[in-house]
Order: sequence, then structure tokens, then C-alpha cells
Amino acid sequence: MLKKYKPSSLRGYPERSKYFEGWFQKVYSKKHQASFILIYGYATRNTYDTFGFIQVLIPNEKPKIVYFPKHELSFDSGQHIVRMGDNCLTMNSIEISTDELDINLSLMNNHPIPTFKNSMGYHYYVPTLPCYHSVMNSSHLVSGSIRHNESVYALDEDMGYMEKNWGTSFPENYFWIHAVDPYNPQISLLFSIAEIQWLGKRFIKHVGHLRIEGKHIDLRALKDISIADRIVSEKKRCVKIKSKELELDIWITYGNKVTFKGPNQGHMSRDIFHHTDAIIGISLKQNDKTRMHRLIGNFEHIGSSFI
Repeated sequence: MLKKYKPSSLRGYPERSKYFEGWFQKVYSKKHQASFILIYGYATRNTYDTFGFIQVLIPNEKPKIVYFPKHELSFDSGQHIVRMGDNCLTMNSIEISTDELDINLSLMNNHPIPTFKNSMGYHYYVPTLPCYHSVMNSSHLVSGSIRHNESVYALDEDMGYMEKNWGTSFPENYFWIHAVDPYNPQISLLFSIAEIQWLGKRFIKHVGHLRIEGKHIDLRALKDISIADRIVSEKKRCVKIKSKELELDIWITYGNKVTFKGPNQGHMSRDIFHHTDAIIGISLKQNDKTRMHRLIGNFEHIGSSFI
């Protein structure tokens, strides 16, 4: 039987050429009504002195990026422990200290997603795809403090999310959204769809998890699914997901636009345009009942439209 991957641990090897491995953490603060984002990992085609990286988004600021030389990185291959210099990042805590930043956070009440319920399913076993994706926690609670220069932000059981990507490059075309109800931890949405290229072939894979009213709906497991993307205006779009079991409309009103750095052939050189704190409306029709909710989320749409 094939060995089941554990995506939270180290997936690749820092010595491999044209390779990246990165983790994405997001938390939405009710008090500050804004998202904090943390992205960390390594890219093997970066220079020795910029091998590891931590990107941080503080509300109303441009993303900060700190690089680390290769000898300051270490990983635990059996569990999720990443060290960069004096900074330590795990599934349960985040400790970061730089000239501008001090971050001390604890992560609790994790809701992990089984590996095969992620965007790629059994394609995890294809060894040469350009990018692999895994949701590590569809939601968790985050408490602690973030200091940026003279500003201090306190977090108290705010809604968090964690995912991971690894390979050589992000997909040329993909769509990604994650949203929460800051006042109801039972409601959250993830939807992502990407174009995968392998051996000259092109195929589309998606992942989706909707947590609503105490139930978890796996959008990837729906039968006879159709997905349509409609641009409503310069700042709005709608995604319709339809199957035999349900119809889900996702209405997106773009938020603040920021730029992160993403991987291209193992080098952190690609601009990734990200909309923070977008307004996400959802309408779910299921069993002759319609439920509507207003969420806060983050959104990316890279490349041409393909849905």
C-alpha cells in the first residue's frame, strides 16, 4: 500500500534544485477588523543569504519580507517545526522576533483536513507536478500578540487558517478564496481551483470546504459538479458551484490589494496579487432550503479565467 503523505512535515529537500516549500497562515481579528497574514518557507534557487523567507502582512501596511541564510534554517522531518534563526514556527505556536516585529501566538482547536480531501487527491503520488497543495487546518483559534514598530495588536481566540504549497512554481492559472464569519466559528469557506500541467497535458483540479451550521460540506466530493465564474464589475465577481446535491453562489467584493512574493522555478520572483478582507456573500441552496451568510475573506485570481 502506498504511504500516505503527511503534508505538515517537511515535504521536500533543501538541497533539491528548482524547489520551494511554503506555509500560509491567516488570522482575522474581530477587534481590529482586519487580517494578519504570515507566509514562510524556502526557495532553493534563491541566493544562499536569501534562502529562507518570512513574509508578514500587518493591516494598513505593505507586506514585510525577511530573508535568512541557508545555514540558519532547520526542520523537523517528522512534525511541523520550522526554525529560521531564532524564530520558531509550529502547528501550535509562532515565535518571531526581528527589528520591526515581535510575534507570539498560540494556535488551538485545530480542524485538520485529511490529505486525500485536498485539491489534488491521488495526484499527490505523481512525482513531477509543478505545484502541490494541502489544507492543514480549515480553521483554528489564534491568541497572542503582534508588535510592529510601536503598534501592538492583541488577538484573543480569533479565527485562523493554514495551508501549504510545495514544488517548483505556483500554477500559471488559479483561483483561491478563504473566508470566515468572525462572530461564528462554525462558518467558514475555502474554494480553490487550479490548472495543472503534466507531460504536455492540462487538467483542472479544485478543492472546497464549507463549514456551516455545524456541518462540513466537501465541495470536491460533490457529484456531477459544474463551476462558473462571472465578472460582475471591476470590483465584484460571482462563482456558482452546482451539483445534484446543492447550489452554492459565492459573491466576492474585492478588498485591499497587496503584493506578496511567490515561487517561479524554485525562485521567489513572482508577484502574487492578493485581496485582503474582501466581502464574501454566500447563498447555499440544499434540500429545498436557502441559507445566506456574509463573510470576510481573502482572494487571489492569477492568470487567465478558465472556469
